[in-house]
Amino acid sequence: MTPSPADSASESRRQTLPCQHRLEVMRQVPRTIHLLQKLDELHPDILRQHTIEPSDYHNSLVFRSAIESIRGTYIASSTVGREGQVQRILTELQQKDEIADFQRLSSSQRCDFEIVVNSARGYNVALEVKGGEGNSINISVRSKFVQEFAVWCHLDGAIVNQPAHGARAILNRLTNEMSARNKQVDMLFFKDVLCGTNARPCPKYPGQEERIGVHTAPDVFLFPKSVPTLANPAPPVYKLDELQFPQILLKHFGVPKTQFEQHVWEVHVELIQRSDGKLQRLLRVLHLGQQVDEGRGRPFALSQ
Repeated sequence: MTPSPADSASESRRQTLPCQHRLEVMRQVPRTIHLLQKLDELHPDILRQHTIEPSDYHNSLVFRSAIESIRGTYIASSTVGREGQVQRILTELQQKDEIADFQRLSSSQRCDFEIVVNSARGYNVALEVKGGEGNSINISVRSKFVQEFAVWCHLDGAIVNQPAHGARAILNRLTNEMSARNKQVDMLFFKDVLCGTNARPCPKYPGQEERIGVHTAPDVFLFPKSVPTLANPAPPVYKLDELQFPQILLKHFGVPKTQFEQHVWEVHVELIQRSDGKLQRLLRVLHLGQQVDEGRGRPFALSQ
């Protein structure tokens, strides 16, 4: 069931991310859905003007087929658009000598980009690009030849849910992969086309909330330094100065070093063993020293 704008607004107050869609924009989504679903009843004349028979609109699946076709086209274009935007940013980083080189990997490989931060020192970063819900997050693989592994998620501009919803979904999936499947992720970046626009003002840019647009820096989530285990159930989280690529990225987007922490979140993961012998993941998200979200993962067997 699609959440109502009020439900989404309540969820966003948990502040996993500080930005919120304007409610007056969100309220138009269910109205649009209603209009499109009832167009054959409300405005059959408009359908006939475009040689669409109102009786076929639902009975012959004209409406449903159109929606599925649009959705398929949108998903395909979004995937290309996400990777294209990241590639443009990496190209700019290389042109400014902020990184030494990068390579866009083939679709047969389990990572989208490999970045050479410093060729002399052999310092490399692997970067995986995903959408806003993280449904395919488990297909990425960290190469043993990289010093940092990052996931870049675009929320794709959807306004049905607040950005905090997408952030929470990704964090849950990533930390589940970490605790249950031993996948080490060092950092996560969030950014999409609505950041810093009239639809979603960015509070991190006072005076430019609605017009900073493409120049907004991605939100940076730092993960534990190692996979949680029973021997080390709550490993420490990376500090920003312990990783190179997040600092390079924030600097590239014009964020002064004194303001880096405004754009950084800490993802704390703890592994506990329950009385039934199963393991469970505890998640806490901190921003500027304050807890902004928490959650528990589904119990899983030790054999996993």
